[in-house]
Amino acid sequence: MLKWLRERLNLPSPAPDAALPDGWFVPQPAERLLATPLRQSYLHQLRQLTPLPDKLFNQWIITAIYRFALLVQHLPASQNHHHACPGGLLDHSLEVACHAARLRLGRLLPAEACAEEQARQGDAWTVAVICAALLHDAGKMVVDMEIQQQGQSHWYPWQNELTQPYRWRYRTANRDYHLHPAASGLMLTTLLPSALLDWLAGYPALFAALIYHLTGHSERAGILAELVQQADRASVAKNLGGDLKTALAQKADTLPRQLLTALRVLVQEEYRLNNQDGGSDGWLTREALWLVSKPTADRLRAWLLEHGVTGVPANNNRLFDELLAQQLITANGEKGIWRCRICSESGWSPGEPLTLLRIAPTVIWQNTGERPPPFAGSVTPVLENQETVNAPLFPELIIPDLPVIPAVTQSVSHSSIPFMAWLKTRVTVPGAVNNPRAYVHLVQDAVFLVTPGIFKCYMRETTGATGDEWKLAQQELQASGLLKRNNEETYIWICEVKSPGKTRNLKGFLLPDPQLLFGESVPVNNPWLRLVSEKSN
Repeated sequence: MLKWLRERLNLPSPAPDAALPDGWFVPQPAERLLATPLRQSYLHQLRQLTPLPDKLFNQWIITAIYRFALLVQHLPASQNHHHACPGGLLDHSLEVACHAARLRLGRLLPAEACAEEQARQGDAWTVAVICAALLHDAGKMVVDMEIQQQGQSHWYPWQNELTQPYRWRYRTANRDYHLHPAASGLMLTTLLPSALLDWLAGYPALFAALIYHLTGHSERAGILAELVQQADRASVAKNLGGDLKTALAQKADTLPRQLLTALRVLVQEEYRLNNQDGGSDGWLTREALWLVSKPTADRLRAWLLEHGVTGVPANNNRLFDELLAQQLITANGEKGIWRCRICSESGWSPGEPLTLLRIAPTVIWQNTGERPPPFAGSVTPVLENQETVNAPLFPELIIPDLPVIPAVTQSVSHSSIPFMAWLKTRVTVPGAVNNPRAYVHLVQDAVFLVTPGIFKCYMRETTGATGDEWKLAQQELQASGLLKRNNEETYIWICEVKSPGKTRNLKGFLLPDPQLLFGESVPVNNPWLRLVSEKSN
């Protein structure tokens, strides 16, 4: 792992060049720039957080970091704010990449896809988040600084790498602080290997989010931008002496998040659904939630403005585009609205097709038990010529046949699940298994994971999150196929814990194959625990 880089790390520190005036720096090779203990720590953290085979990790991620280091050299991340010292831009960018990768562990992405699709795309989302984080400030060396090589005029990063002593100064007159996020996109093809871009381009929604983020349109980049911004704040807070856990836990109150909140409030608290004789704001079928488009757009805009949200599109088409960009509604080709015929079992129908918005029910109701009963009738999309069509549950995602994909997107193994990778390390800690306060026990030759304690511990240690984010990790493990079901309705098992003078119950999951965690060194069963029933309460 990282062998090619480690072989070059025992380089002597460069002797200062006394002939250079103050403020001038000699370009260094990437191996030397990345050889500091701090930067080595970031590289190893990224290796642990990235579910790529070693070969692809080196060819893609390490190559991108190598190229980035060659370009940024000793440049600072800011003039007088965070990471303002020489080398600050490289330190900050690597740290943000590490924070973003950890935050990504707490999200099932893409959010509205089924478990199988999330597992298939999971590696690509992790890699894209790391790339977006690494390049998020790359535009600063394009538009915020003036960089000069000795004996030459200005140097720009799209030219050849620095070969002569160089210096920099910040532009102070008329500097546009909103420009550098848009300029980062100029570095995309320079820094990321073409094979990596080919692979990411095979996931259109993900690739669009990456491009939007690196060209200054973070409001259209959705969760990818949110993770990078959250990681950026954490790195800045740490450098300025703030609290890292607080910064990591703080989430941006973005327009996409407010759109989701507004939709949920309107549907769950105000809308009338599924009326058999007309007067409905929408209809919930087994496949989708359908909302009348114009009233929904008007009420959505009004709710946002009443709650002080800025940047709300005044035009309905722009609002639909925003909802599409954030994947809050399902696209109908390139449009956000569907024309549908409504017909209830009682015989009521509006007569003419209605223009509707189509929403995945999981967007509104995270718990399926909270949904109202489905509409007793039909909602049927129609073409412009009124011919009825059967709309698929989800738009088909066609992935190009690229030679590198099979190495990454083969059937998901337990080691590619972030929680399982963390758990394999966690069980090596003394006292982590079969201990009275442990979350992992051996019971009847299976691994018993105390829930929700084990998942809350995972989120605290990896992201610092203390809210309901643990539920995402639990859902991902349930969808992995690694757990043994108790019955057709639940994965939860109950263990009786007997200790001197006391008996209590624990709820948890069963991993039937202990070797997934322990290899050949499987601990003995905990004598104080036993499964009390094959039926949970």
